[in-house]
Amino acid sequence: MELVVSGLLNKQIGAELGISEITVKAHRGQVMRKMRVDSLADLVRVATALDVPLVAHD
Repeated sequence: MELVVSGLLNKQIGAELGISEITVKAHRGQVMRKMRVDSLADLVRVATALDVPLVAHD
């Protein structure tokens, strides 16, 4: 979520994570469907309201 919230493009996120742009789009779409949102702005709002961590912790 941190990379999405930071405003990076799918291609940039893919490069950062070592995955393809298509994979980034697929994952983002799945998250948006599960959270029932239609836009990136809504995704950020819902994630913030639910206190979803923006950074994965190991």
